[in-house]
Amino acid sequence: MFALFLACTTEPVVPVAEEDPGPIEVRLALNWFPEPEFGGFYEGTLGGHYEAAGFQVEVIPGGPGAPTLEQLSTGKVEAALTAADDLLLKRSRGLKVVGAWPAFQLAPNGLMAHTSGPASFDDIKTGQVAIELGSPLQAFLWGRYGWEGKVAAVPYSGAIGQFVSDPTFVQQAYITSEPCLAKAKGVEVNFLRAADAGWNPYGSLVAFADPPPPWADAFIAATEAAWTAYMDDPTRGNGEISRLNDQMEPELMGCITEKQAPFVTGEDGLGVMTKARWDAMAATLVSLELLPEGSTADGAWLPR
Repeated sequence: MFALFLACTTEPVVPVAEEDPGPIEVRLALNWFPEPEFGGFYEGTLGGHYEAAGFQVEVIPGGPGAPTLEQLSTGKVEAALTAADDLLLKRSRGLKVVGAWPAFQLAPNGLMAHTSGPASFDDIKTGQVAIELGSPLQAFLWGRYGWEGKVAAVPYSGAIGQFVSDPTFVQQAYITSEPCLAKAKGVEVNFLRAADAGWNPYGSLVAFADPPPPWADAFIAATEAAWTAYMDDPTRGNGEISRLNDQMEPELMGCITEKQAPFVTGEDGLGVMTKARWDAMAATLVSLELLPEGSTADGAWLPR
């Protein structure tokens, strides 16, 4: 009788709907100011690619020496941009970070000379080269071409004034910057690609904390879709970059967008990374004594 009473008076159990957790918030730290080299990431936010994948992304501009991997390892951001060589070096110093997706297949840096000057690295025999002193690229080039005692390394000022006025001047450059700045001043250049010399770390590399978050694959898929859209039509991304960076005038952005395109896709295609490339980068850093003997790239990147 008591059991019958309970059966008649107990209210039915109503399932409680799970609360919608909302979008995953991701702060993405850039390693430079807003420029077309980051166009696909801005397209991701403006074109709805990240939103469609369940993300709310804040793109955080950087600048000279931006400590993006340090920000990542301390939890100040959830994703960060770097270059493959920098990631390997920082991992060797204890930062728990991992490379996930490169916006640039070919290293975007190199040297810039006037068209009347050197057309290749082999053409540089004497004189001066303005470069970031003590950088891995300087160590690599001076070792690769035997420039020690023959070619003087002088500090790179970050500007192109001396280059424009001196037709013998050679300086470091990024395909996403100095060649187009020089063109705007009426100076055509020879851009000597670092990749052609054998220095070819992946660039604008998306990195996560190691181990990566469970949403890493979804974020990378959305990023690749955004970059594909940007490569098809950069209008929206470049418009946002122009709004954020008043130095990026339309003609300058058009030049950069055109020149960077083959560096984005490279020979392997957008976003592809290979073990051979990572191993080669690690071996180069070991040969320069920037990584300890026996160091490898194992565990430093996420195969797809």
